[in-house]
Amino acid sequence: MNMRNSKKVDQTTPYAIYGFFRSFRESLNDDSDFSDFISTLTITPMKAVVENVLPFFRRSSDPSLLTNFQVMIRQAEQNSDFESTFMRVCDAIDMLEKVEMALRSDRRLMDGYLKAMQFDNASASHQQVWSGLQRFLNEECDLATKRRMERVFAEQKASDELGLNEDVLATAHALIGDDGLYIQLLETLQLNNRQNLPWETVITRIQRIIETNKPRVWPMLRKFLDEVHSGRGIDELEYNLYWEYIENEYAEYAEEENETLYIEQKLANIALDPEKDSVSVVEPQQTQDQRKQQREVLGAV
Repeated sequence: MNMRNSKKVDQTTPYAIYGFFRSFRESLNDDSDFSDFISTLTITPMKAVVENVLPFFRRSSDPSLLTNFQVMIRQAEQNSDFESTFMRVCDAIDMLEKVEMALRSDRRLMDGYLKAMQFDNASASHQQVWSGLQRFLNEECDLATKRRMERVFAEQKASDELGLNEDVLATAHALIGDDGLYIQLLETLQLNNRQNLPWETVITRIQRIIETNKPRVWPMLRKFLDEVHSGRGIDELEYNLYWEYIENEYAEYAEEENETLYIEQKLANIALDPEKDSVSVVEPQQTQDQRKQQREVLGAV
């Protein structure tokens, strides 16, 4: 949501600050410009920051964002608490964009998340933030939203602790095709990394989890995990092969689902008559109506 029409009082909230960063990113043609902008902000004193980032605003499609930025920087120079809030949002911008996607761009939920995480309270303890986050997930989010959020958190931890990039994470998730199993996979990898266990021990634990629930995906997932673990890197051709497999799996799954649905529909039309000890096929109402109309037309001829 574009924040340029926000009232001045709103520009001090974590949601308004996040809204500015999101709008500025969307106004740039090259995402690397936004990355450089964020890097410049983090290393430049507040008094010099406007001058240093002016070239980025010249490449923006929305000139009004510079005015919004200047207002926030002046506020940051005058208020150390606001400066802290501004920089905390800045430092977390990539994570916050993933959270917003998980929340389906719901403004109320995004504002609630930022408040739960206490971005405007630098003195909040870890326990306070954790308690606030759990209340938000359990009281404000439905089960599907909560699961998407859990996936975001698991991926962030896996990225920080294991150095897994977005291509690896996206491919692993698609190979498994189940959020719950995917989160278990990432948590198992992190736990075993902390315990410094041998790879074969780690992979055996993962195998038990996957084969118990989705055994057909295990051979390709095992191959992928071994390649990631080897550290030699996966090139574009190899990624393409994995995604071709994933697309074929989805196509086969969809075909199986359609066949199952067809059979279920047929079975739903079968009626048992215990008194006559017989089985009959019950036509859907639509088919019955069509046949009735046909009989009426024929009778009129």
